[in-house]
Amino acid sequence: MIKPKYNWDFNTPENEISAENAKKLKLTPIVKQILESKDIVDYDEVEALFNNKVINHDPWLLSDMKKAVDRINLAIDKNEKILVYGDYDADGVTSTTILVSTLRELGAHVGWYIPNRFSEGYGPNEMAFKNAYDEGISLIITVDNGIQGHKEVESVQSLGVDVIITDHHEIGRTMPDAYAIVHPMHPEFDYPFQYLCGAGVAYKLAQALLSQPPQQFLGLVAIGTIADLVSLTDENRSLVKQGLGVLNDQCPVSIKALLNQASYTDDINEETIGFIIGPRLNAVGRLEDAGLAAELLMTDEQEEAAFLAEQVEFFNQERKDIVANITEEALAMAEEQVQQQAKFLLLAKEDWHEGVLGIVASKIVETYSLPTLILNIDEAQNHAKGSARSIEQVSMFEILTAHSDLISKFGGHHMAAGVTMPIENIENLTQGLNLWMEELANTTSLEPSKKVDVKVNEADISVENIQDIHKLRPFGTDFESPCFELSDVMVRQSKGIGQDKKHLKLSLGDSNLQALYWQNGHLSNQLNTEQPINIIGTLQINEWNGHKSPQFMIQDLASNKLQILDYRSKNKLAEIDDNDNATAFLIHPHNEKLGDNYYFYGETIQHHYEKYVFRDLPSTIEDLNQSLTSIKASQIYLMLNHQQSIYFEGMPKMESFKQCFKALATKGETNLAQDGMYLCDYLNIKPNMLKFILKVFLDLNFINDENGVITVNNQTQKQPIDTSKFYQARLNRIEVEKVLLYQDIKQLKQWLTTKLIG
Repeated sequence: MIKPKYNWDFNTPENEISAENAKKLKLTPIVKQILESKDIVDYDEVEALFNNKVINHDPWLLSDMKKAVDRINLAIDKNEKILVYGDYDADGVTSTTILVSTLRELGAHVGWYIPNRFSEGYGPNEMAFKNAYDEGISLIITVDNGIQGHKEVESVQSLGVDVIITDHHEIGRTMPDAYAIVHPMHPEFDYPFQYLCGAGVAYKLAQALLSQPPQQFLGLVAIGTIADLVSLTDENRSLVKQGLGVLNDQCPVSIKALLNQASYTDDINEETIGFIIGPRLNAVGRLEDAGLAAELLMTDEQEEAAFLAEQVEFFNQERKDIVANITEEALAMAEEQVQQQAKFLLLAKEDWHEGVLGIVASKIVETYSLPTLILNIDEAQNHAKGSARSIEQVSMFEILTAHSDLISKFGGHHMAAGVTMPIENIENLTQGLNLWMEELANTTSLEPSKKVDVKVNEADISVENIQDIHKLRPFGTDFESPCFELSDVMVRQSKGIGQDKKHLKLSLGDSNLQALYWQNGHLSNQLNTEQPINIIGTLQINEWNGHKSPQFMIQDLASNKLQILDYRSKNKLAEIDDNDNATAFLIHPHNEKLGDNYYFYGETIQHHYEKYVFRDLPSTIEDLNQSLTSIKASQIYLMLNHQQSIYFEGMPKMESFKQCFKALATKGETNLAQDGMYLCDYLNIKPNMLKFILKVFLDLNFINDENGVITVNNQTQKQPIDTSKFYQARLNRIEVEKVLLYQDIKQLKQWLTTKLIG
C-alpha cells in the first residue's frame, strides 16, 4: 500500500452542459466533463472560451483614472520630469516597460527606477523619492510597488512632487494620501474585474493615455500576469490569450534573445512563461539590480538584446545553485519543526540570500503542505527579512496582519508575502503564528488536497483527446490545467531517471502509457510490475522524432493493495530506516535484536506497523507462518539475508549415509584431516555434504569424534536418519529456500497473501 500525499477531492459538478448545447459546441465527452467540473456550463461562456472573445473593460472605470491621466498629460504638456518607479520581479519589470514605453510614445520627459531588493526593499523608498526630488522630478508613478508607503508618499509630496500609485496588491486598512491611486480593488470604485496584475494595471493606464497601445504591450501583460500567478479568468484570460498570440506572431527581440539563451525553440505558451521567461526575469532582481531585466525588455536592438539576455541567463544559473543550497538547509530545519508538530514553519538563518527565499519557501510548502516564512537574519541591520508562501486554506495577508505588531513591514496577498521584522521578535512570531494555525484547525481542515476534475479510463487518454483539452488553454490560477484520476492501472515498468534517478518513470496499462512523477524516483523501489495503482495528474503530448504519444504527468500516486517488494537480489538495496517506528524487522533467532521494533520469526507481533521487513531467512516455514498470522501490513520488504544457500546441494541420499557408515566401520578409525578427501571421492560427495552426514551421525550417537578422529560407536541403538535434529533442520532450510528464495515473485506474493490476516 502506498498512501497518497493529498486528499483527492473529486468535484461532482452541480450543473451540466445540455446534450443539445454540447452537440452545437462540438464538445468531446472529456472536454464537456472538464468544463462542468469548473462550473462553466452556460452556452455563451463556453463559446467565449473557444472563440477567443476579447474582454476589454473600460479603463476609465478604474479608480482615479481620469485624475491620473489628466496629471500625466499636464506633466507632458509642461515638460515636467516624470519618474516611473517599478518593482524587481517579472510583473514589476514588465509594468515598468509598458508605462515607460507609453510615456515615451507621448513625448514625455520620462525616466525609470527600480529599487534594489536588498538595500531599499519592497515598496516606496524615502531616500529614492528624495533623490528623485533632488533631480527635478515632479511626478512619480509607481507600478506594481504596493499600496503602502504612507510616510514616503507624504514626505515627497510635501516637497511638491505628486505621486500616482498604480497597483494590484491587497489594500490594507488605510491607503497612502497619494495624488491618485489606480487600483482595480479600490473600495470606492467598481471596476468589473479586480484581479489584474501590475502589468495589467499599467496596460489599462496605457489604454487611457493612448487609446490603442502597441500590440507588443499585450505580450508583456501576458508575461506579468502568468509570472505573478494572478487569476487567469475574465479580462486576465483575454489579455493573456491575446498576449500569447503576439509573442508567437511578433515576438520582441528581447524575448527571442531570452529564449535563445534557454535553447527554447517551440511555440510560446503559458508554460513557457511560467517555467522559462518568468523565472529568468525574476532571477536578476533576486540576486542583483533588476534594472538589467527592464533594460532587456526595453531594447529593440538585436545585438544589445543578445548581450543582455546572456547576462540574465548567468543570473538565472547562479540563482538555481543558491536555491539548491538553501533548500537543503531549510528542509532539514523544517523536518525538525514538523517532528515537533509545528503548523506554521518559520525558518530563519544568517547568510541566506534574501532574493531567493520566496522560491525556497515554495519548495518547503510543496514538501510539507504547511504555510512557511523563511527569513535571512542580518545582525548588522538588526532585522530579519524574507518571504512567505501559504496554502489554500490560509491567507498569508490575513495571518501576518493579525501579527503586524511583531513585524516592521510586510506586503503581499493570500498566497505570498514579503516580510521585514526585528530579530528579537522571531520567537514570539513563531509562537503566535502556530497558535493562530491551531485555532484555525478547530474549524478548518488543513489536510492538503488536490481537486480532481475528471475520472478517466485508459482508453480516454489519447493524443486526440489531449489536443481537444489543449483548446481550453491557457491554464493558470483559478483556471488550472484539469486534473485527471486513473484508477487500478497496472504497472508494467518502473524506473528512476535523471540525475541520481530522482524522477520516476512508469509504463502503465495495456497501452504502455508513459507517466512521469518528478522528484519521486525513490518510489521505483516500491512499485513492482503487475501491481495496480491509482494516479492523479495532468495530460501532455510527448513528441519524439515526429511521433506523438500521450503522457501522464503524475501529481500524486496511491495503491490500496498490499505491496510485497522484492529485494532478494544482492543488487537491490532498500532504503529503510531502522529507527522508523512504522517499520518492524523480522530476524533469525541467532541474530541480535537492535531495537523494540525487531522480532524473531515465530513471535506474536501485537503492535501494528505499516511496514514489515523480512530481513533474514526464517529457520522454518512454520516460524514464518506464525509471524504472518499476526501481521496486517501495507508493505512487506523481502530482503531475506542469509550466509549461504543449500537448496541446490539438496539432501544426501540415504544410500550415501549407509555407504559412509559402512566405510567408517570398515576402516575402524578415520582421521578426517588425512582421509577426509579420500572418503569424499569414495562416496562421490562434496566436503560440505560429508560434514553434514557426520554431524547427523554425531547427533544420533552413531560415531565418536575425538579431535577429528572418527570411530564408530558400536553401543548405540538403531535410529532412523531422519530423526536427527540436524537432518530436520536441513529439510526445513531447503523448504524455506524453495519457497522464499527461488520461487517466482508472482507465486511468492500469492502464497504470502493467503497466509496473512485480513
